[in-house]
Amino acid sequence: MRNIIADIEEVLRTAKFKPSDTRIYSILLDKGEMTVSEISRELNLSTRFVRERLKRLYKDGIVTRKIVEKGWIGYTYMAENPVKVFRNLKTRIIEELENLENQLLE
Repeated sequence: MRNIIADIEEVLRTAKFKPSDTRIYSILLDKGEMTVSEISRELNLSTRFVRERLKRLYKDGIVTRKIVEKGWIGYTYMAENPVKVFRNLKTRIIEELENLENQLLE
C-alpha cells in the first residue's frame, strides 16, 4: 500500500523554494536582468551553484532567460512576474494532489 503522507510531503517539498532560490529570485526582481556571474558576485555564491539553481528556476517558470552575444554567448536571467509564479506553483501543487487522489481511488 502507498504511503500517502510521504507522497503529500514529496509534493509539498518539490514546490518549496530553497533559501538560495528565494535570494536569487529576489535579486532578479530588484535588479532586473542579470548574468550568472553578476548574481554569483552579488549573493556571494559560486557560479556553478547559481547556474544549477537557475536551471531549476527556469524549468519551473520562476525566471526567464534570453541569449546574449557580447563576445561570448550566454544568458541573462529575469524574474518572472510574481503573480504568474504564484499561479504556476498553485496549479502544479493542485495537479500533483489530484494525481495522488486518482491513485488512491484506483
